[in-house]
Amino acid sequence: MAKLSFRNQPVIHFAKTVRDVVSLRNEYAQVMMDRSKPITNELVSSLIAQGVMSYAGRNPRPALDLDGNIQTTDLDLLSFLVPLAARNAVIEIPEYKNRRQVVKRDDERKVGTNQFGPITSLVSNRQVFSFSIKIHDKTIVTRDDVGDEEIGGYRNYMVVDCNGEIYNGWNKIVFNPDAKENAFLTEKNLWAGNTVYFKHFVHPNRWQSVFGAPHLLKKMLLARIDDEARFYRREIKRLHGLGIYASSGLARKEKVVTVRGATKKIAVPTLEMLLTLPKFSGEFKAVPNTVAGLLEAYRRARWLTYTLKPAVQFVVRANEAAFFKFGLNEKGIGRIASWLRKCKWVEGKKSPRSALYRILKLSDSMSLLYRLKTLTARVAA
Repeated sequence: MAKLSFRNQPVIHFAKTVRDVVSLRNEYAQVMMDRSKPITNELVSSLIAQGVMSYAGRNPRPALDLDGNIQTTDLDLLSFLVPLAARNAVIEIPEYKNRRQVVKRDDERKVGTNQFGPITSLVSNRQVFSFSIKIHDKTIVTRDDVGDEEIGGYRNYMVVDCNGEIYNGWNKIVFNPDAKENAFLTEKNLWAGNTVYFKHFVHPNRWQSVFGAPHLLKKMLLARIDDEARFYRREIKRLHGLGIYASSGLARKEKVVTVRGATKKIAVPTLEMLLTLPKFSGEFKAVPNTVAGLLEAYRRARWLTYTLKPAVQFVVRANEAAFFKFGLNEKGIGRIASWLRKCKWVEGKKSPRSALYRILKLSDSMSLLYRLKTLTARVAA
C-alpha cells in the first residue's frame, strides 16, 4: 500500500493501482483523458478483461448439502452468462413473459411459444438495475420489402428485473454446456440433476469492485465514449451543413409497429453512481469534408454508441448493482473497500443546483459519488 496526500485533507491510504488511476499516471487513464489519442479495440479489450465476470477460478458452494438437499450455489448468474455470451452459446428459454411493453411489427411473425438462438450480447439498463440476454431468436421470421422471409430476429429477454431481483417471468434457460463448462459444473458439484440453480444474479462480494482501478477505468472509458460520440455526431451535422450527404447504407429502415401492448407504471428504487473527472485534454481530428469523411464519422459514432458502450456499461452496471444490493447499510450509507482505509462518504453536491450525493474524494480532480432515488418505469400490464 502507498500513501497519497490531498490538499487540506488527512493522509489517505490507497492501493497503488487506484492511486495511479486517480493521479492519471495509469497509461490507460492517460489515453482516455487525451482526445488526440485514439480509443482502439486493443485498449478496450484490455480494459474489459480487467475485472471481467466469469466462473473461471471460482470455488462456489455446491448445489447440494451433505444430506443431499438443494442449498443453491453462490455462483452468480451473470458470471455464468458472460462466458456463454462470449462463445455465442445457443440457448432456449422455454417460457417467457414479457416484462416490457409487447410490440408487434408488420414485417415479423412469431413461430411457436419458446425462444431460442445464439446469444449475441448481454444488455444492461443505465438507469435501473435490469439485465437482459440478447439473442438472434430463431422463432422470429422477418420479411423484407419484396416479401422474402428470413429466419431470425434480435430480441432482448430480461433475466434481472428493474428492481435488481432475478426476474420471475422466466423459469429456466436450456443450453448445451461445452467441455469446459461441463467440467467446471461437475467438479464443483453444481449440478442438481441436470439443472443449476442460482440464488444471486451478482455475487455479494462484488460490491467492492466499484472502488477498484478496473471499475474506475471503465467509468472513465464511458465518459470518453460519450464525449467522442458527441464529437462525431457534430461532425455529421457539420458535413450536412456543407451539403455533403451519403444515402447508401446510412439510414436505418424504420419498422412499422402494428400492435403495442398495454402498460402500467411502477416505482423502482435504484442508485446513481458518478465519477467526476478533470477536463479532457487535446482535440479530436476533424474528418475530411468528403462523402468518405461522412461515412467515417457515421461508422465511428455507431461503433462507439451501439457496440462499445453497451459492452463496457454491462460490467459497470453489474458492479454498481452489487454495491446497491450488498454495499449499503440500513441507512443507505455505503461501505468502503479495505484498500481505501480512512476514506469516508461525505454528503454534498456536485454543483450548486444538483441533488444531494454521498461523495468519496479520490483526488483533487476525481471523486466517486452516489445517490439513492426512485424512478418510474413503464412495464407490461
